[in-house]
Amino acid sequence: LHLRESAPDKPRRVRRGGSAAVADADQTLFEALRAERRRLAESHGVPAYVIFHDATLAQMAAQRPRTLVEMAGINGVGGAKLERYGQAFLAVIDAVA
Repeated sequence: LHLRESAPDKPRRVRRGGSAAVADADQTLFEALRAERRRLAESHGVPAYVIFHDATLAQMAAQRPRTLVEMAGINGVGGAKLERYGQAFLAVIDAVA
């Protein structure tokens, strides 16, 4: 009788809230960007992450782009999303920052 040894347990990733990577100074803007994302997701009938991921919003909060050209340099902001959602997120950044 030969029994296989079980594979060693893989270390589990601990999932933390998306805001963990956001500096305190950027937290207010990050939350405003998340609220805008939620509003857009509900109006388009899609999950929020389809609009932008938390990491993208965190980068927006940190870099505070003022133009579509600056926003295009943020990871996760492609041409279609820039055209579709860019102005809405720039307005939030302008209002909060």
